[in-house]
Amino acid sequence: MKDLTNLKTFIIDSKDPKEVDDAFSLELFNGSIKKLWIHISNPCKLFLLDSKIDIDARNKNSSLYLIDQYIPMLPPEIIEEANLNQNKVSDTISASIIFNDNGSVNKYEIIEAKIKPKYQLTYEDAEEIIDLEPKEEFELIEIKKLLLNSFNYRKTQGAITFDMPGYKIYINNGKVEINNIQKSISQVIVSEAMILMGYVTSLYLFANNIATPYRTHKINCDAADILEKYKDSEIKYSILKQYMGKSYITTKPNKHESLGLTKYTQCTSPLRRYLDLIVQRQVLNKITNIELLNLNRINDIIDLSRIKQSENNNIYKIDKLKFLKKFFVIENKLAYKIIFIKWINNKKNIALVYFPEYSLELLIVLYISIETYTNKIYKVKYNFNDNSLLEFIH
Repeated sequence: MKDLTNLKTFIIDSKDPKEVDDAFSLELFNGSIKKLWIHISNPCKLFLLDSKIDIDARNKNSSLYLIDQYIPMLPPEIIEEANLNQNKVSDTISASIIFNDNGSVNKYEIIEAKIKPKYQLTYEDAEEIIDLEPKEEFELIEIKKLLLNSFNYRKTQGAITFDMPGYKIYINNGKVEINNIQKSISQVIVSEAMILMGYVTSLYLFANNIATPYRTHKINCDAADILEKYKDSEIKYSILKQYMGKSYITTKPNKHESLGLTKYTQCTSPLRRYLDLIVQRQVLNKITNIELLNLNRINDIIDLSRIKQSENNNIYKIDKLKFLKKFFVIENKLAYKIIFIKWINNKKNIALVYFPEYSLELLIVLYISIETYTNKIYKVKYNFNDNSLLEFIH
């Protein structure tokens, strides 16, 4: 285990995170060589495979972040001990990366380490430091430069950046509200660090012939052509997603084309995603010379995860629908602007649409008396009902 507590380590997260499992640092050596460190909390050390804690986590598959409720995958005492926090010494699985000038990975190393984060910043705090570029925080500025260079390199390899706002449904004094969310530079660099960690971890597992759940994505279209065709549209990325196809998890390492990577595995959220926990366990077992899970066992875990995640996704859909119904009833506007994306089931009037006012892409029941065209804007009225989808009429 390597002691990295001397490094100035940064945590950047939301205002009230439940699970704090990632951080990063900059190390300089030989005068000018910059090494990026990415640190992931190490809950695997706290309980054994096939223990009650592990089996419960496997059956949950992930933490549930519902609109008014949080259901953790792991017990609170494990999360509390494994969480990374300011001035707390924590065990991690850490990766060091040295980059080429073009942003590609030159060298990497994955080790077991101890860290002591110096800063625990919100995205807003980090954004302010990045904007002001104070000399005393040069490490964060250099980390930003390295990660943006990596991000730009992936784009040269075919990575697609979905540069569109998101949304968050939340409860404010008992009232359901929707907030638009614009991605900031601080969020971009954290995301890039997590993608890089997944990439170098996949390289490590592949190089050591270790069975693992790889995430694969093939782009089944000419993405550049579609984005050019709809370049002035608010829904160009929504349209692109309809052509691209979905990513999937397999033990066979293949390209993740939408990330611009030759291989990729998710490993940065072991506190809230069971497959990430399994990837981390494989890495830790290799480092500490403990018996690895074989290919058949990993495939069985992937199959179970697929079933459980489908169940969790259904819980998310029901929860989202419940609060959106409350939102539209309270809003009670005469009309809402939607942009039509596509029919999902024309006979049942089920459509995929986009509400630009809320940055909300949604399946709805749509009763409309004229022919619909992709990218066409309509005004619709909410029609209160007890259906399994929200219902709108033209």
